[in-house]
Amino acid sequence: RDRRRVHGELKMENSKGEEEKKSVGAANVDFANWDKQKFMSIATEPLDGTNPSIYSDKLIAPPLTFLDIKTRKINPSMPPPTYLKQDQLVYQKKCQVSEFLQGFEQMKEGGLKCVDKDLLEKQKGVLIDLLKQVAKCVFGKGNFVRISLPVRIFEPRSTLDKILDAWRMAPTYLTQAADEKDSITRMKKVITFTISGLYCAMTQWKPFNPLLGETLEGGFDDGTLIYCEHISHHPPITTFMLYGANNKYTMAGSYNYKMQFSANSLKARQSGFTTIKFPDGCEIQYKMPSAKLSGIVMGDRTTYLVGTMIFIDPVNELKAVVVFDPGKSGGFFSSRKKGYKRDDFEGLLYRWNMFAPKQKKAKKIEELNDIDSPICNISGSWLSHINFGEEELWNIKGGKPCEIWYSGYTLPSDWRFREDLLWLRRNDIPKADLWKVDLEVQQRHDLSLIHI
Repeated sequence: RDRRRVHGELKMENSKGEEEKKSVGAANVDFANWDKQKFMSIATEPLDGTNPSIYSDKLIAPPLTFLDIKTRKINPSMPPPTYLKQDQLVYQKKCQVSEFLQGFEQMKEGGLKCVDKDLLEKQKGVLIDLLKQVAKCVFGKGNFVRISLPVRIFEPRSTLDKILDAWRMAPTYLTQAADEKDSITRMKKVITFTISGLYCAMTQWKPFNPLLGETLEGGFDDGTLIYCEHISHHPPITTFMLYGANNKYTMAGSYNYKMQFSANSLKARQSGFTTIKFPDGCEIQYKMPSAKLSGIVMGDRTTYLVGTMIFIDPVNELKAVVVFDPGKSGGFFSSRKKGYKRDDFEGLLYRWNMFAPKQKKAKKIEELNDIDSPICNISGSWLSHINFGEEELWNIKGGKPCEIWYSGYTLPSDWRFREDLLWLRRNDIPKADLWKVDLEVQQRHDLSLIHI
């Protein structure tokens, strides 16, 4: 967390004995002797101007920037923004089902179609913009290092903030799982937690990629605490820790963000296992499915989930495998299986033969070779319900996601202090674009230092 460069102000006397302010250079924050109350008022007001959104016309960056100001010059086109005040930092995020699916239409064949005309219009020329940037570099009027996606397709939030959306059902189902003594019922509750929150993370707006050392501190309205930190730029890796209310459980892991492009679609996933621990010693691990976005060049913009989720309880020798979009057939021109929608899933909860020979990733339940004895089938849709056999444990009509809250007291490396996000929040696209490019260039430069 000391990775964030901090630039403060120092009062000094000049040759005439008059007090004047000078920039302190790049220094690390002394977290041990850190006054949170005083810190949270830094750079919330203009230092030498009248524009409430601009911190200074004479300084290169605000105090908590990731930029290395020693190598930079003042750019009037990208002034440093003022930070959000404490009462603006404290807020709670939406939790209504209709809000999460706003801008989407559920298709008859399953999955979601984007019908947000404003978003589709803004994303329409992205490919052309990128080609123009490449052309400038080819003909000597640009720098490949500065090629960047335009800010207009982004939302003013970090990926660190976005990953919390999928955990919004944790206070409901992980708390129930912690109180459960039966290992099979507990496993069902954990599976329900992971799948019931997936629709909350569906969005067509792109969040900002985290910066190296960027952090998040937040929680849910039941008292759950959440901490995230981006620890690697390439490959991009974020670690996280979640403490359930009353210490009933913990959840920890790391996500390695991976993306795969094809002609008219992209597939994204958060690679890595997440571990949920309960006080009685039980640990359940799971991994996320992939999200597929189609129609990025032509056709309808659709979103659905593919791949498998795997759940493992080594202590009680339990395992579950859930296959998303099971109606998908093999070939490109193959028809879909009848009776399945794209948002359907099916799976199996079973006694796990831990000593079975290792096999390649199973894409169908019938391909599993480590089943000791089946317990129950898993079925449903991540847009509506989850069944274990005949028992329904979640329905979107009755399961309300929990609210996310953010404190006004946080680390200097918090994502809410990013200059590009601040300018986008204030709807100043040109300034946000410039800051985004410079921050990305700084990241690539810092990465190159590792290999010197």
